[in-house]
Amino acid sequence: IERDDNQRPKWVKRHVLGTPASEDALVYEEKDDGFFLGLGKTQSGAFIIISSANQVTSEVRVIPADAPEAEPRLIAPRVSDELYDVEHRGEHFYIHTNRDAVDFKIVRAPVDAPGRENWTDWLPHEPGTFVTSVVCFKDKVVRLERRDALPRIVVSDYERNEYAVDFKEAAYSLGFSSGYEFETRLFRFSYESPSTPEQTFDFDMETRERTLRKTREVPSGHDTDLYAVERIKVASHDGAEVPVTILRLKTTPVDGTAPALLYGYGSYGVTIPASFLPGALSLVDRGVVYVIAHVRGGAALGRQWYLDGKLAKKDNSFRDFNAVAEALVARGYVAPKR
Repeated sequence: IERDDNQRPKWVKRHVLGTPASEDALVYEEKDDGFFLGLGKTQSGAFIIISSANQVTSEVRVIPADAPEAEPRLIAPRVSDELYDVEHRGEHFYIHTNRDAVDFKIVRAPVDAPGRENWTDWLPHEPGTFVTSVVCFKDKVVRLERRDALPRIVVSDYERNEYAVDFKEAAYSLGFSSGYEFETRLFRFSYESPSTPEQTFDFDMETRERTLRKTREVPSGHDTDLYAVERIKVASHDGAEVPVTILRLKTTPVDGTAPALLYGYGSYGVTIPASFLPGALSLVDRGVVYVIAHVRGGAALGRQWYLDGKLAKKDNSFRDFNAVAEALVARGYVAPKR
């Protein structure tokens, strides 16, 4: 990808090794300055992906990886406020999209006729379950989704027999790496919580066995068992229930005497994860209750949660935050003036 003078990714070019860059062939040009180009490859390795997108609209073209000089083929033309991205397995593309699905779904289309008129639901839309990404392996599909403000990793075969990877803590954060192989039983994920440093696991999709490969080292030392991680819900001004993540020492009393630091962010659909925060521990170790309010404008409860906290509904972000502050006092977590 080559950028223009304003550093916008503008052109996809094809370079032949051993030839001057001045001879590179133009593959695709994005003419709309509001769209940004991306370049990748399906997990199968069969297709090169050219994506063009802004915050709310996207479009994808594909080139067979074994025919790099072929013209890029459009999957479906861009439609305002519709997002999609593409994976591949066998004779089908698997397309992750918000078309008629505010929290996204997965549709399937033939490789030789991938237009919208041929999209059929493979994973139907479920309001409140935000499907954030999908990876197709030879025998399994792995998707990362968010339900009830918590991330989930779901493993499925192509007949939709599926299971979710199990985690025990009340609040946590997950990361997912597909690796570089298509024909494999393993994928890698990371796990952390406000009290647990990041751990990296290899996961066998057949046996469901997880193998710990690495734990983030805390040089000053860390004892997870000293801390309590809690997840509560707080009713906002209009009855919407705001998820709240709480980190405190188990010895910090819940009697209305503790000080607190309340944090929240609600814009652009960004969800603040319940991750390990060593900086917060400096406060928590001194009796401060550390709280994250997952307010509207983020996407903790799905994309509708984001839409309900933007533009004319922006005040919900602030009113959610205030409601959480008041609830922490009412429930005895914090002192009102601290």
